[in-house]
Amino acid sequence: MVLSQRQLNRTLLHRQLLLARSKLKPEKAIERLVALQAQVASPPYLGLWARAAGFAIDELHEALAERSVLRAPLLRSTLHIVTARDYSWMRPLIQPAL
Repeated sequence: MVLSQRQLNRTLLHRQLLLARSKLKPEKAIERLVALQAQVASPPYLGLWARAAGFAIDELHEALAERSVLRAPLLRSTLHIVTARDYSWMRPLIQPAL
């Protein structure tokens, strides 16, 4: 099956939670996205707000305080918000680049 340009576009937007706001909690949304760019403090909050219905800033604050998500060097060695579970297996893979 060959996807049209529009189908490919819609598939990507759906995968990135950008077609409609999801009901996922912040940690699950971050896991689905792999990571959210966090070189500056506000982008992960805006990214989650755009993707998650009913997102509240305190949800991400709490996840960061509980260390279920963390801000760490990841893609291209820039800071990202990533779940602790995902970072535990990613870190050894990116260590040589860091």
